Amino acid sequence: MEDLYVKSEDDNPFDVPIRRLWSVKNMFRFLLVGVPRLFAILFLYIIVIIILLLVGNIEYLFKKIWKWASRLKLYLYGFKKLDIDNETEKIIKESKAQIIIANHANYVDPFIMMHLFPDAKFVASEFMKNIPVLPYIYNRRCIYLKNDFGGNLTKEIENEIKKGTRIVFFAEGVCSNPDLFLKLRNGAFVPQKDILSVHISYPNNNHWVAGEQDMVEDICIQCSNKKNYAKIRALPDYHISEEEKKDIELLKENYRIYYAKGFGIKLNNKSYKDHPYYKLKLPTEKN
Repeated sequence: MEDLYVKSEDDNPFDVPIRRLWSVKNMFRFLLVGVPRLFAILFLYIIVIIILLLVGNIEYLFKKIWKWASRLKLYLYGFKKLDIDNETEKIIKESKAQIIIANHANYVDPFIMMHLFPDAKFVASEFMKNIPVLPYIYNRRCIYLKNDFGGNLTKEIENEIKKGTRIVFFAEGVCSNPDLFLKLRNGAFVPQKDILSVHISYPNNNHWVAGEQDMVEDICIQCSNKKNYAKIRALPDYHISEEEKKDIELLKENYRIYYAKGFGIKLNNKSYKDHPYYKLKLPTEKN
């Protein structure tokens, strides 16, 4: 059991490579590769909005468009192929879980999850609502951590679960190293439902999520890469025991162990509250 935990106190799950768009090398790649891709992505958003206006509230067509558009967007980001083995595809297809937990080490993780689970809703930062164009597209698929939220987020999630909605959580918040798994926040575990576990890694070490303040610059750099790679794995549904239902801390730790063992990664006893950007996050996200 001790082998699952990171032993070195110097190990920092929030370390990210320092990459600056304004270096000569990155600017050249950005102008040559990144700019055309960004224009193509913007054009894609416009097309998607027009199609959604035509589709209206027809859920079946919306899911098809959502899945297609998410994959095309990943392609435009340079992810020409997603590495998903047959076992993972089978697990995702057969899963009955309404709660889906994934790690979050790259800004494109949500796009990958949107492609895999076009029928799911996402617990997302309200920051997303401040980005032009995005709110119209994502409002239908997001439950926002609102800065001025006067209601009960847990109740909102429970209402969606009663409708049969699947919900995606990035339960550890942000961890820039996909080989580590942080302490988890409560949200995904309050409903006490079975959990589908997904792990996303980037074989070319193209994994970094620092903070919302760096998102645009990092996405521009990533768009400038000729090719990007992502590997997706999944574990069979985690079934919550009666004992775990009585103790959320026990549930979170048992689940962390299940996740780490299943994906062959290490547990780190830091949490998102230790992230250097935490003090700049929305108040509701600090809970």
